[in-house]
Amino acid sequence: MKLGVVSLSLGFMDFPETLRFVGEIGGKTLEISTADGVHSGSLDFSDQGRRALRELVKSEGVSLTSVAGYSDFTLADGVEVNKQLEGIRWYCQLAADLNVKIVRVMGGNPKEGLSKDEMVDNIISGFKRAVEIATEFDVILALENHGMLVNDGPTLVRIVEEVGSPYLRITMDTGNFCWAGNSVDAAYEYFKQVSPYAANVHLKDFVYDNNEVKFVPLGEGLLDFKRIFKTLEDAGYTGSILCEYEGVGDPRVLIKEGVFTQEEIVTDIKNATRRSLEFLQSILEG
Repeated sequence: MKLGVVSLSLGFMDFPETLRFVGEIGGKTLEISTADGVHSGSLDFSDQGRRALRELVKSEGVSLTSVAGYSDFTLADGVEVNKQLEGIRWYCQLAADLNVKIVRVMGGNPKEGLSKDEMVDNIISGFKRAVEIATEFDVILALENHGMLVNDGPTLVRIVEEVGSPYLRITMDTGNFCWAGNSVDAAYEYFKQVSPYAANVHLKDFVYDNNEVKFVPLGEGLLDFKRIFKTLEDAGYTGSILCEYEGVGDPRVLIKEGVFTQEEIVTDIKNATRRSLEFLQSILEG
């Protein structure tokens, strides 16, 4: 398994600096962010920029595991679905241009007036069309357990099985099940359910603070990562393992608020990411 980092969690640095930092702390791979304003605007996704990005990544000796895509198929509205499919095509083209085989995607957020079953049905319908695009580019869409709608094992498995394509798999995030209100015991059960479908793994750890999930560096919270790794191993997972520290908040929100200019926060994120990778390396080595 290659160890690495979700680049969004280091979005306060420009991308070349991020690559160097990840390499310095022992990381071998990255999920590259596409969020607005990330990496100080240093990512250029024009045709020329993509070529330069491939060379930069190669020169730093760090690979790209996945492209972080965003999608929302909860609505059945034809115009909205087509807009989401256009986004999927853009992410898949970007992945193909960067020689990346995985695009992280999302189901979407709850919509007023629709039941969960209705929204999940819409998500299934949307991804049945999205995998046609993924097949064209030979890129796997990896649905993350994210938000409050698609964040339990049975729902994720249902979506993947009903879409019925090898081009729709799962991004398993170890912190998000409990963030969404599920118990730790339920999270371990969900890990077992989704691991056979996993193409991408984000690792988070957490504690409870006033009954709310607070993210901490890996190995300093409630999760047993040896147990999680055993679950992945039993499921035959051989892909990358990406740490994602969000102990100071959602990076996309922090970028918009300009919080990443505060030295104390930057230092905390870098130190926590370093400790997380060191922890993972100690597990794999012993």
